[in-house]
Amino acid sequence: MSIHDIPDEVLRRGVTGCTILCQMDFKTNPKNWWLGYGPLTAGGVEYQGTGDVIQISAMELTYGMSAGMVRFTIPNASPEMIALCDDQGAEVNGRRVQVLYQLFATDERDGEHRGRLIGDPMSVFVGRMKDMTSTSSADARTIELECYGRMSQQGKPPYGRWTHTDQQRRYPGDTGLELLATLKDKAITWVPGS
Repeated sequence: MSIHDIPDEVLRRGVTGCTILCQMDFKTNPKNWWLGYGPLTAGGVEYQGTGDVIQISAMELTYGMSAGMVRFTIPNASPEMIALCDDQGAEVNGRRVQVLYQLFATDERDGEHRGRLIGDPMSVFVGRMKDMTSTSSADARTIELECYGRMSQQGKPPYGRWTHTDQQRRYPGDTGLELLATLKDKAITWVPGS
């Protein structure tokens, strides 16, 4: 069931809540978790509750687009967690992550229990994991994982730049842009044909 199948009066009663679900495709051990306690099955996927162990940075969302960057933080990491975090580049970098919203009811109505799920999860962020770091001091240990969505590379041209290297990547053996770098700051005098 989609959120579009839910009657407006159900959503507008003021008795709905929202939680966050997350799917992280780690290389050897993918994880599905949610910001709650205990197991939860939503949209046919089983999620493990993390309670308040993991924090998610604020996401700036626009209609029809995914957020640019999301940061996951474990503020009170154990020494064992810090040890596992080190040298995890191959396990994490470039792997898929998805953040979803799940609506649920906050009241008991018509014999249905409080906390029942409303509709299917809604995707709010799809991106790639990068840069898992840990910091330790005498009083605090923290793990951070940065994830970048498709909107985080807005300045990158879609097919590369007008350079010989990018042209070789697009068309191996082409020499059309080989001399382009030598034309920088060069004055060219054009002589009209006779």
